[in-house]
Amino acid sequence: MDEARRFGRYIRQLREDRGLTQSELAARAGLAVDSVRRIERGQLSPSLRSVAKLAAGMEVSLHSLFGGYEAPGSFLADRICDLLAQRPLEDVVSARRVIVALLGA
Repeated sequence: MDEARRFGRYIRQLREDRGLTQSELAARAGLAVDSVRRIERGQLSPSLRSVAKLAAGMEVSLHSLFGGYEAPGSFLADRICDLLAQRPLEDVVSARRVIVALLGA
């Protein structure tokens, strides 16, 4: 499978995981619905600007988006980091305590 198709499938999976339609993602990302459709089908290789818009529309960082594409297992960890980055320090410290308690690390 070529990279455009592989990336398109990845974007579709992220969109579906968030319960978004192509129209909803397009609106949130400021892109045309046809562009989202074509990206998901691998018919359009998006510019970095469009990829950044897609990431913003799905509320993930570019780091998480690309990290999940290259190493699918890392996406969840990156997504947790994205969520924590938006929280006050005391929430991050609390989340760390919970993780340590769960994993015994």
